[in-house]
Amino acid sequence: MHDTPHNSSQHSGWTILHHDNQPEIILTIFGACLFGAIVRTLLKSMQLPYTVVMSVCGILMGFLSYRYIQVDSYTSEIANIHPELLIHTFMPVLIFSCAFEIESHIFWKSLPQVLLLAIPGFLLSTAMIAVIVVKVFAYNWDWYTGMMFGAIVSTTDPFMTSSLLRNLGTAKALPLLIEGESLFGDGASYIMFDAFKNVATDLVPFEGSQFAVRMILQILGSPLFGFIMAKFVMFWLSYIFNDGLIEITISLATAYITFYVAQWLGMSGVIAVLMVGLFLDIVNFSPEVEVFLLRFWEMLTYLANTLIFFIVGIVVSRAFQNLALNDFFNIIVLYFAVYIIRLITIVVFSPVLVHIGYGFKWQWASVCVWGSTKGAFCLSLTLMAFQEERLEKAQVREKILLLASGVVVLALLINATTLTKFLKLLGLCDVSVAKRMAMYSAVHRVTESSQNTLSMLKIDRFLADANWEIAEQRVHVEDPYKTSTEEVSIEDFSPTARMTKCPDCENNIPYVPSARERDDMMEEARMRVLKAQKTSYWKQYSSGMLTRQAARTLISIADHLSDLKGKFITVQDVKKYWELKGFFVIALRKLEDWLYNVKVDKLKPSRHPWLTLCYQMVFSASFEYFVYVLILLNIFPIILEFRPEINRDLELQVLNYIFCSCYVLEAVLKALAMRRAYIFNHWNQFDLFIIFMSAVDIYIETQFGRSEINIQMIKIVRVFKMFRLTRALRLVKIMIPKMIEVLNRQISKQLSFGYDIGKGYVIGEEDISKIIDHISDDKSISRELKSILEKNRQEGARALGFLQRDHPEIAISVKTRQAIRAVLNSERDTIHSLMSGGLLDEVEVSKLQQMIEIKMKKLTKFPPTISAPTAEELLQSLPWLSKDAAQIQFFKRVAQLLFYDFGDIIIQANDPPSGIHLIVSGMVKITGRSPDLGSRKEKEKQHHFDYRSCGTILGELNCLTQQPMEVTITSETATQTCLIPIDSLLEAFDVFPEFPSLEYKIWLSLAVKISTTAIMENIIYQGWTYRKICNHLAKAYLVDLEINHKLNIYDGTMDDVVVVYGSCDDLQSLSSYNAPTLISRTTHQIVGTANVTKLLIVPSASAEAKDSSSSELERKNSLPCLRHAAQRRSSRHAGSGMLKTVVSDDSLVGRSQESLKVVEQKLMSSMKLEH
Repeated sequence: MHDTPHNSSQHSGWTILHHDNQPEIILTIFGACLFGAIVRTLLKSMQLPYTVVMSVCGILMGFLSYRYIQVDSYTSEIANIHPELLIHTFMPVLIFSCAFEIESHIFWKSLPQVLLLAIPGFLLSTAMIAVIVVKVFAYNWDWYTGMMFGAIVSTTDPFMTSSLLRNLGTAKALPLLIEGESLFGDGASYIMFDAFKNVATDLVPFEGSQFAVRMILQILGSPLFGFIMAKFVMFWLSYIFNDGLIEITISLATAYITFYVAQWLGMSGVIAVLMVGLFLDIVNFSPEVEVFLLRFWEMLTYLANTLIFFIVGIVVSRAFQNLALNDFFNIIVLYFAVYIIRLITIVVFSPVLVHIGYGFKWQWASVCVWGSTKGAFCLSLTLMAFQEERLEKAQVREKILLLASGVVVLALLINATTLTKFLKLLGLCDVSVAKRMAMYSAVHRVTESSQNTLSMLKIDRFLADANWEIAEQRVHVEDPYKTSTEEVSIEDFSPTARMTKCPDCENNIPYVPSARERDDMMEEARMRVLKAQKTSYWKQYSSGMLTRQAARTLISIADHLSDLKGKFITVQDVKKYWELKGFFVIALRKLEDWLYNVKVDKLKPSRHPWLTLCYQMVFSASFEYFVYVLILLNIFPIILEFRPEINRDLELQVLNYIFCSCYVLEAVLKALAMRRAYIFNHWNQFDLFIIFMSAVDIYIETQFGRSEINIQMIKIVRVFKMFRLTRALRLVKIMIPKMIEVLNRQISKQLSFGYDIGKGYVIGEEDISKIIDHISDDKSISRELKSILEKNRQEGARALGFLQRDHPEIAISVKTRQAIRAVLNSERDTIHSLMSGGLLDEVEVSKLQQMIEIKMKKLTKFPPTISAPTAEELLQSLPWLSKDAAQIQFFKRVAQLLFYDFGDIIIQANDPPSGIHLIVSGMVKITGRSPDLGSRKEKEKQHHFDYRSCGTILGELNCLTQQPMEVTITSETATQTCLIPIDSLLEAFDVFPEFPSLEYKIWLSLAVKISTTAIMENIIYQGWTYRKICNHLAKAYLVDLEINHKLNIYDGTMDDVVVVYGSCDDLQSLSSYNAPTLISRTTHQIVGTANVTKLLIVPSASAEAKDSSSSELERKNSLPCLRHAAQRRSSRHAGSGMLKTVVSDDSLVGRSQESLKVVEQKLMSSMKLEH
């Protein structure tokens, strides 16, 4: 009765739109994705787990399909999906994305705990669940069926729990322990399920040995296969450069192929893919692919979770269609029994768990019990059992589907929805005082940054009349740790502002944290330092300053030390990577010892004419090649000796005598040429051994070769014939030089890798030391951290200096490669800027970018050694000479090469500057106070201690200001420097006054160095790399601000203003800026407070006043009159700095004559060239 209306309505309304050949499953899948997006949008304001809501939606969809046949056509294929297809479709994505985000050092340390819970714990849970379903439930199941069901229900799917724990910021080891147990447990459950299913269906009898072999294959074979696949992919990725499509395709295909092949080989695809994800990290991929790669796998994980829980809901709804009251009570009993058994298992193994890995707390045990929800893998095994036709349908298959689905639904509805409140109840959501302080400090700095931005926007001509009150309210950032029941303020959590009562005088005094509080704060600061160091290493890698292997090594060192309380990265942790030891070094020494005679000095020929002739003959190349040809010819008769079908014994015997005679003749000639030294050479000793064996061979062959002898003597003759083959070993001498060359190349690569690591480590220490004040607000902790980092940096710089001294060609190669990469990065950024400005189209950009990337890829094969530059080459590459041929020739003429031994003083503190030193080779030690930058404010004298090596320029600032030297520079090794005397430097200032003058270029070079440090210390530029800051300062220019003179800044034409020398005041806030410092963007007018203040101004991209500023600079700073040029020159002889003392005009008349002559000579020479 119901069919006719249904059919009529279908034919009347649906025939036009409905087609039988349409794949309804496609609409269902993508409809579920769209519905998931809607649910995710709505859940942002609700505290319900996304996966739970999607599973409930699937259940509702399943019930609708049961009631309406039109809906059933869209869900029937999904409801009857093959469980193997379900596993192979979604598990590789979920496992790989999970493993890819895991910090591998935490996993390896937690592995004993994971294996303990995943194997013995799983077996115990399976056995106890089997007891309940066999003995308690009235289903008449046998023990094999009970064990099969126990293997199904004992699986866990805690990805939602681990995700929530990570979002709450709990200990990283806890979510990893839960995930690891689930992943390894899935592998064990699959083996158990398959074994007992076969036994339950009478397919094969249960064999313990076969079961043990499969377990060993799963536990040992799966990780090994995953490791091999990971290494193969890493090798493949090393030959791919910045091709996001290929790299991401490789990662996706690797996950699925590894899973499929492992399952096909009888291993665990789950464990194999887990190993691939653990060994592959983001450093294996090109830096430019990082964001794309992470977003891609994040999207796949989201889609997989959306579909898999939607499918779970549909399957569960089908299972509940035949639900009886007795089954409902059994599901309730089974749910409580599963979690009680889980609790018993954790309690049983907790005494062992406490003493391995990261320990085990009772809160962790509670989370492991309550957070062990069930999911897709459990239902996949359930469907496998349900679709096994050899099992009884009514009492086994349907009941397994009902019970397992019921437990999954209850776990999602109860455990998953209450997990957040459960974690709060355990106190795992509480935030430590150190983290609250760090968050408060971060929010405070964000507020400062927003205030600076608002101040800049208020002077914008288009935004000046905006409602700034509303804007300030809308941009206000709240502290995320602030709750409605407590106030998080600096008075509560900052040790610098907390106050307490003095017990004697009742006055408020600064609160001193307890020893435990300080230890917690120090440990939190240490973890943040290590995290910042890893960020620094990644930035260096992404900018091409670190190789992939070096970055991975440094990051792994930081990860390892994060588990050791109170430990920082020291030079000993990185020094081992460039220490020469191991197989290559031992083999090289042995080969060199064989090739060269270390016991014999230079051999001189004898005065006897015949011995001299022998000497010339033996040590000629022709004689050496003749011997090698002779050995090659001797090999053929020796081979023929072992061919019985060739009956040429007499001819072969004669040839043997001839060759032996030649060897004896060679030995005699060498003995006559080398005399006593002959016997000490290893190869000569080997030659004598061969001659001796040949003589014994001839004697035995002559005496016994043709007589009737016993079997034993025949064997002896054959053995001595075998010894003739040792003559061919002399050819090894030809290969030894090539082998030495190969070993030297490998050692050079090791040293280059070590230097790369050391340089990255030192740069990382420098980067972190500039942001220590932002890491910790406690002054004592900041000072301690700065002391530790500075000590480590100095030790690292010293170790690198010694490495460069011993192997300068290695350091030059690394520095050259990094310089090339930095320039290529700049070129690529310029191309992107031109494209964004509309000056290049996409086709032109792709061609240019392809050229740049080809050059970048070639750097991966850059030679590990490059010869060190000469003094002349270093002089030509000085940054302030700008390849000016006239200036280079001038300094070549006046420069002096100086040599210093260890301990010699190159520059003495408080002495007047003697000139600019350019280190050509060696390493120096710098001790003293920080340089005086002309500030009127007396800063505290900070002790300065550092090491410098080849290419460093010393004394620039003091030569410009003519102030006494602040530091003592001592030669740490044998050192060579190129000295430009100060008289010659001042003379060069007068000879080359045209804009940009030489003096201006030196000041600009110094200003950029000083500004780089000042900008990197500012919180606004914390995310910038060193290369990006250098590009930011590339078009900067210098402006002189005299005392009591005013200057308008940040007027729309300037991005940044840095005080590089002197000091100034903000006329509005009256705050002072002493060099070196970055002036706040809320400042708009300043006044000079020092005799001379030098400002480095970074123009904005749209600045139109740059040309006028440059012309003003040219007028002010480039063409001094002869009178003031002589004044600058004479200031040195007057014994005071030119920026402080002004000499009277009368004393300058006679002193300007020399400068006048120099300039006149230069003008005359230029006029002659023009004519």
